[in-house]
Amino acid sequence: MNKSILFLLFLFTISGNSYATTWLKLSENGTSKLMLDKQSVLQQDLLKKAWVKIEYKTPQENLESLGKQYNLSKLLWFFDCNSQKSATSQVFQYLDNELVYSAGVDSKNAEFIEPVPESDMDIAMRHICLSGNAVATATEVKPTKTSTPPAASKEATSKAEAKPEPSPEKPAAPVAKTGTPAVKTTPVKSGAAKDNAQKPHWAYEGKEGPENWAKLSPEFATCEIGRNQSPINIEDTMHTTLKPVRGIQKFPAKEIFNNGHTVQVNFKEGNMLVLDSAPYQMKEVHFHAPSENKIHNKSFPLEAHFVHADSKGNLTVIAVMFKEGKANPALAKLWLEMPKKEGEPVALKTRVIPSELIPENRAYYRFSGSLTTPPCSEGVRWILMKTPMTASKEQIETFEQAIHHTNNRPVQALNGRLVVE
Repeated sequence: MNKSILFLLFLFTISGNSYATTWLKLSENGTSKLMLDKQSVLQQDLLKKAWVKIEYKTPQENLESLGKQYNLSKLLWFFDCNSQKSATSQVFQYLDNELVYSAGVDSKNAEFIEPVPESDMDIAMRHICLSGNAVATATEVKPTKTSTPPAASKEATSKAEAKPEPSPEKPAAPVAKTGTPAVKTTPVKSGAAKDNAQKPHWAYEGKEGPENWAKLSPEFATCEIGRNQSPINIEDTMHTTLKPVRGIQKFPAKEIFNNGHTVQVNFKEGNMLVLDSAPYQMKEVHFHAPSENKIHNKSFPLEAHFVHADSKGNLTVIAVMFKEGKANPALAKLWLEMPKKEGEPVALKTRVIPSELIPENRAYYRFSGSLTTPPCSEGVRWILMKTPMTASKEQIETFEQAIHHTNNRPVQALNGRLVVE
């Protein structure tokens, strides 16, 4: 039985009260309608939280559970109005009022991101953060009716066919996210309200290395207990018809910085990836040497990760391998301005666009995984390009010298996951 679903259903069973929901339509377009439960808006410490639901006009695919579709999502969103960042804590997906998927994570472990402009999360955040008078404290919201959800049978629970109605006053379930939309036990941040200096320190070697990440902080527990961890070794695959990777890759990089763990390049807004008819905004690209993922046990000297996020905070990473060979023109321009020591971002003077670092042959492997750095959050979609780019021996060594150590996490067990191509 799925422990995540069992734990959530347990919470519903022991909680006896619910309240009369009042749904307010925030936006509607040709594909979906976004609605906010006005009665659920609460202040929690420095954050605001609220339940929303998104009604889809056509069924959506849940990529983490093959064959499952949904046309209604109910989500518990947290908002840090000061930093203008948001996170998903709980998610429930329904198909014609039948629950088909659920997942949750405590808000302290959720990943806070900047919503894509005019996305559902951005619209909800602006409404809630600007409508201060509409926010009630937990003591001000009184139940107007009571109900006790029926306990689900073992058969119903195993099939995720029970119909619990989530209440905003119930605590989020502390489970790793494995679905779509993905709930973050990370994308990298433990919470927008925390300062970077308070985050547990981790490394790629020694006592703070990958084998000990889960021991460094409770926030990193998924690094050890997660069942869908990255990177992986791609060996056996399932052949299917994958849609071509489409997107916009013409907006240039704006800054580069060395954060001690990797070299990261941030791009101007506008670069997008379209995956399963949903848009993902490109956030950044960073590098690992040697490669983290392997293909048929083959490791590459360098791997680039293009990180994308959709309007709900779900992540997709495009991975590109580099083999030693001809110098890469884009890397040549970036490496000239790459900081050789850890420090603040440096504005780029040269022009580099994402397509210069992605092969023209867009054939790829696809699988579900996680972040490859703490807190190792799951629910990340991975697209690994089959065709490698080239980088000269000098370019690879220049990166290694800037980082001063290897920065690849060892491959993780598949645990029954499928890799499709």
